[in-house]
Amino acid sequence: MKIAKLKPRTIIKIILFLAITGGFLYLVFQSDESNQSINTPQAPTVPVEEPTEEAPDAGAEEGAEQPPAQPEPEQVVDEDLSAEKRPEYVTSKQDEIDGHKFYVENNKLEMYVNEENLSLIIRDKSTGAVMYSTVKNPIDSNESWKNFTRSGIVMEYLVDTNIVVYRADMYSQNPTKTITKESDGFVAQIEYPELEISFEVKVSLNEKGITVDVPKDSIKENSDKYKMASLYVYPFLGYSQLGEREGYMFIPDGSGALIHLKDNDGKYKQPYSEMVYGGNVGIDDSYVLSLFNRMDPFNDPEKILAPIFGMVQTDSEIGYLGIIEEGEYSAKIEAYPSGAILPYNWITSKFIYRQVYNQPTSQDSGTMVVRQKNRNDFDIKVHYQFVSGENANYMGLASNYREYLLENNLVTDKDTPFKARIDFLGTEVEQGLIMKQDVPMTTFDQANTILQDLQKNGVGNILSIYKGWQEGGLYGGLPVRSFNPESALDDEMSIQELLENAKKNSIDLYVYQDALRINMEELTNTKYELMKKFNKRAYEDEVHGNVYESFNYLHPKSTIELLNKMEKEYTSESIENVMLSGISNTLFSYSDGSKEFDRITTKNDYETIISQYNDIFNLLLEQPFAYLWNKTNAIVDLPTKSSNYVFTDEDIPFIALTLKGLVPMYAEYTNFQANQEEFFLQLVEQGVNPSFYITHENPAELKNTNSSNIYSSQYERYEEMIPSYYEELQSVHEVIGEAMIVNHERNGKVTKVSYDNGAIVYINYHSESQQIDDIQLDGMSYKVVQGQ
Repeated sequence: MKIAKLKPRTIIKIILFLAITGGFLYLVFQSDESNQSINTPQAPTVPVEEPTEEAPDAGAEEGAEQPPAQPEPEQVVDEDLSAEKRPEYVTSKQDEIDGHKFYVENNKLEMYVNEENLSLIIRDKSTGAVMYSTVKNPIDSNESWKNFTRSGIVMEYLVDTNIVVYRADMYSQNPTKTITKESDGFVAQIEYPELEISFEVKVSLNEKGITVDVPKDSIKENSDKYKMASLYVYPFLGYSQLGEREGYMFIPDGSGALIHLKDNDGKYKQPYSEMVYGGNVGIDDSYVLSLFNRMDPFNDPEKILAPIFGMVQTDSEIGYLGIIEEGEYSAKIEAYPSGAILPYNWITSKFIYRQVYNQPTSQDSGTMVVRQKNRNDFDIKVHYQFVSGENANYMGLASNYREYLLENNLVTDKDTPFKARIDFLGTEVEQGLIMKQDVPMTTFDQANTILQDLQKNGVGNILSIYKGWQEGGLYGGLPVRSFNPESALDDEMSIQELLENAKKNSIDLYVYQDALRINMEELTNTKYELMKKFNKRAYEDEVHGNVYESFNYLHPKSTIELLNKMEKEYTSESIENVMLSGISNTLFSYSDGSKEFDRITTKNDYETIISQYNDIFNLLLEQPFAYLWNKTNAIVDLPTKSSNYVFTDEDIPFIALTLKGLVPMYAEYTNFQANQEEFFLQLVEQGVNPSFYITHENPAELKNTNSSNIYSSQYERYEEMIPSYYEELQSVHEVIGEAMIVNHERNGKVTKVSYDNGAIVYINYHSESQQIDDIQLDGMSYKVVQGQ
């Protein structure tokens, strides 16, 4: 037998593949592992279907993309790590605590200030628990990090176009500080004379906690050489050293996650660091490269849907929820487990004013580093809402956030009926021998038949989204430019007849429109403008599809123009229900000619047209960011878990805990969950409605399309499962109703969820029987207990 000689490129790819696979496996195996009883069912049975050869592993989360590594400072090994032991409680009001003078108080809290570094100590008057905002005696590293830990405010700045970001804190770069005491706190005027940069920080105490403001009008930059890059606001508030405290940091990754305050023994070398509302593709360069042809070896991380973070010290029963009210469109949340850079656990918001980026100097090669011309235009306002006593837990943080959203009209208390979400894929396209050809998956008549069959089998309340209804199909027809349904779907029934039948049967059927992406392979000549990054290049959303390799983003003004046109067409066709995707969960900076526009400009454009649609249509938004939660009939594709970073210790359903009973919520598709039995129990735990992505045809027909990742969708596989899910979850909803969650407790793999109407839901994720509150739970089961 003749053995083929391997090419050097092939050998390199094999070596890289083995290295990545080996590293991945190493990380996986090193990671820490008289009430009326309503029912005690097991999770519904699910169909078993082997993925097609082309199908990805839908549950591979351990390979989630990690944040970029941060530089490590010089460490001193023999440092006495127990040098700093600060009191956790102070029994009464003091003139001074640990070098901080008493400044102001209210009914709940006292605030103490050290004017040298703007450090704060917050004391809870009911319990005596205190929380510190800076380190007193930093464990020695380099001088920069030492000063960072001791400073209440830290600025980063750029020098010309140098890509290195320098730091100026309350000690470095010789700042001058002028403190003016006010009735509710203080105002600090901070100036760096050598850098010719100054700004103002206002800290005020209120009944909920403290608020920190940095007005944009107070920022002065009088040097062409030195420019502000970013600002940290009280980065060490609530810090702990190694494992000296009990508690956790809350990060808003996907559904939410906790990082425990423990000694990680140097296990983790990088922090959690993500932009609020997702990455900024207009300026950020991707730091993950595809090493293999047409393949991305990593799953995308979950986005931050809400501008929040938190710290809870459970041993002293004090904590806070950080809410970024202004500046969130240019903010990052960073959480450092102990050992990632420093031996401290700390979490913070970081506000980005300027970045540097690579500007191509030719079509083929060559780049130069360019500094962002204009400072991002925003005020900073962060609320730190404190919790104490029995409320010092993540449920207390969620309750505070719910109250904040309602008080500020950021959510509307809607009816939350139980419905099953049944989405359809209409048509796709594949590459034929000569030209592309349609691949019809669910015609209008077939969709109608499926909906009727489901209702006949007990699935009475349905919400449905029809994707790929337009000419060219789901991806070939991007963007939807007119109400022109795909003729291949119009067999015995038109889309208007489908919509009319759905309405007659009380089914909420929505037409789907991606308002962000444009397919330039199909639209080489178009009047619509493309979004261009700061480097003047059109952004390409690389999807590595079997037909289309990438898509472009529409310029925000083109999105508005397009949706204004579609509004008229939808209205003339009597379309009442519209779902928008893309612009509901994407924000970016962009350039237009010689001008640069930040993400606030994009947000304002998107929010304007979305508000317009919300006034005219019944509107759904796909996985919307928090600033749009009051402009959608429901939240669709709500994450039920986090990105599963190696340093997170526990997933929590923070968004569901906040919004249950206020806004209808629909989960991501059940079809593509690796463990559908566990996923069902998560739906019970979180009170989230189920979602299914259905086709009439076998998904094997999609193997040569851009939807080749859909490996299980054929209705005949789910015609028994959907009614089973519906019956089980509807029975839970009948007990819960419109109630809100008031408590969420975990004991190992058993969870207890309490509602404000007295109902309690117990969930056992263990494979063996468990007992809690005299309730016996079979393995992988749940029980609902009626409130009195």
